[in-house]
Amino acid sequence: MRVVSWNLAYRGVAAAEHQGALLRELAADVVLLQEANPNSTGVLRQAAGLDWLIRAVDLRTAMPDDRPARRRGVAIAGRGPQPRSSWLLTECPLPERALFTRVTSGNVTFTAGAYHAPPGVTWGLVKPRQAERCASWLATQAGPLLFGADANTPVLDAIDFADTRTHWHTGDRHLRGEPGDDLLWGPAKVHALDDALRRWLDDRPETLAALRQTTPHGPLAITHRTGRRKNSPGTARRFDSVWISRHWTVREIRHLYDEGLAAGSDHAPVVVDLDFVPDGTQA
Repeated sequence: MRVVSWNLAYRGVAAAEHQGALLRELAADVVLLQEANPNSTGVLRQAAGLDWLIRAVDLRTAMPDDRPARRRGVAIAGRGPQPRSSWLLTECPLPERALFTRVTSGNVTFTAGAYHAPPGVTWGLVKPRQAERCASWLATQAGPLLFGADANTPVLDAIDFADTRTHWHTGDRHLRGEPGDDLLWGPAKVHALDDALRRWLDDRPETLAALRQTTPHGPLAITHRTGRRKNSPGTARRFDSVWISRHWTVREIRHLYDEGLAAGSDHAPVVVDLDFVPDGTQA
């Protein structure tokens, strides 16, 4: 099964044609989208050749005092039968950024999610609160589950996961004693899901050893650049990832940053090929 997670950068109809064409070329079974523009997702779905698409903004009643950014919800799309059910994590401060659905792909039924972390620079403590509530919900899930995210973190994507540092890690003074986003993305995570790239690297010690030589301080891959300007390439980040339960092995993973830019986004599509392990005993 092929999964693609991608922040579309809230582009309009013209860009949606190009982004959909790239998704069609990638031939994903399940697509997990962030910053999906409600005005262009129909065009995107058709251009990508997908059978269905569910938008988080359609599952929430907009409020009169909503910021415009609250239209930038996540979405999930795919091939095959329409999902059995879809829901938002309503315990999150911004539920339109945390969408989950029950998907059947082939003969496997599982929970798929799309998540977009609110930027801390504009949302402040909402960012770690959102992460903590999603992490707490994930900790209660036992069945097959995967989700794709633009996490807007980590600040340090270390070779060794134990050294990874998120922007709003527990203990940071800006949290005022509240738990941090490391409960979702960092070594203090409270759920059982794994970062698919790290799962893949665990089975490829030669590739991991090469990364220690070439990028000893990370990131493990480039999916976005913060501070990117005409005269500056910005800082390489791996903010985009796919997280999986122990019900899958990772056959292949790619981070298509250049292709994402060419299609009108400022993020890489993360492309993950997964094989299902029925009893969830992936070591």
